[in-house]
Amino acid sequence: MEGFLHALYEYAQEQRITPYLETWEYRRATYDLEADWTAFRSTLTAEQDRILDALLNRERNAAHLEDQAIFSCGLSMGVGLGRL
Repeated sequence: MEGFLHALYEYAQEQRITPYLETWEYRRATYDLEADWTAFRSTLTAEQDRILDALLNRERNAAHLEDQAIFSCGLSMGVGLGRL
């Protein structure tokens, strides 16, 4: 079952999520984000930049696990509702 969930999650990430992110709210939230990160990182020392990268990687990994859990929960609810 875990392999099936992983395959569905990857499919959703690659093929289905884009339309849900094509919203005004998402564009507003991400507008100039990359430029702001570049400007911020230019103020850091090499050591601070390394530490920041390590923290951001940990945060991304945690967010990925949370996304997978939310997806699995949503899929489970959908299957349950489909049985009604």
